[in-house]
Amino acid sequence: MDEQRAAVVPLTRAQRVLAGVGGLFFAGLAGLGGYGSFASVRDVAEPWFGGQAWIVPAGVDLGILALVSVALLLEWLAMPMPALRWMAFAFTAATVWLNVSAAHGDATGMVMHAAMPVLFITFIEAVRHAIRRRAGIAAGTVREGIPLARWLLAPFSTFRLWRRMVLWQITSYPHALTAEQRRRHALALLDAHYGRRWRTRAPADVVWMLTDGVMLDQALARVTELTAPTPDHVDETPPAKKPASRRPAAPAPSQKAPSQKTSSPKAPSEKAPRGVATDNEARALAILDAEPGITGAELARRLDVSSRQGQRLLSRLNRPAPTHTS
Repeated sequence: MDEQRAAVVPLTRAQRVLAGVGGLFFAGLAGLGGYGSFASVRDVAEPWFGGQAWIVPAGVDLGILALVSVALLLEWLAMPMPALRWMAFAFTAATVWLNVSAAHGDATGMVMHAAMPVLFITFIEAVRHAIRRRAGIAAGTVREGIPLARWLLAPFSTFRLWRRMVLWQITSYPHALTAEQRRRHALALLDAHYGRRWRTRAPADVVWMLTDGVMLDQALARVTELTAPTPDHVDETPPAKKPASRRPAAPAPSQKAPSQKTSSPKAPSEKAPRGVATDNEARALAILDAEPGITGAELARRLDVSSRQGQRLLSRLNRPAPTHTS
């Protein structure tokens, strides 16, 4: 609205001169039209008014000028009153009818009698349009039109765009286009995030704002927040092993630890096969290095073993290594 108000600039000198010349021509047209219709209307009204028949054409012409002047003033003040305008049209139509009646059915005479009143009304409508346009631009209430080419190329989307401009008082066509582009971008984000049923899955207030095209700044902020990637969607990658660890290093799956064979005379009775146990121990050590506080049940879930085996493996790996004295 502020940009539109700034766009209303005063008339240049050439424009003021041209407006003055047009005003003089209009005054001459009004004078000639009134003079030409005066005698005709007086003759038509004479059978009913007698010697006072001149009051009818004079009153009608003065009434038209008064109505037109007040209607233009109200348009200039951005307070239009359509009743005044239509009343001026009615009086002008009555004048045209009286002048046509004076022609007594002659087509040429009817056209000549109706020409000047029609020119008068046409000029008044042009002045009214100019005043209304400038007053509306100054008040920020004039809505710019949509190009015909867009109506032809995309009639349905253009109708929706025009509807939003009318409903929400969007007077600038470029601003309406920018808002439509931002709205469609938000819809694309929701469709990519929620799928085709985004209307039922997205928050109701966001769906309302984007459907009606209102409060787009707030709607886009909400959509950006909703569709932003969260830590839950990031692939979990185990961090690198810590250089220092209080637990003894586990042997590689393909290696055998001879020291453990000699220092452990008795092997546990309930054990998985050696290859599987060694592989589970290596994986368990990697998990414990990344998450020292993991529970036995979680460790069992990660290794795809029973909870009992996971607890035993956790206890065995957390047990301090035995010290041998020479």
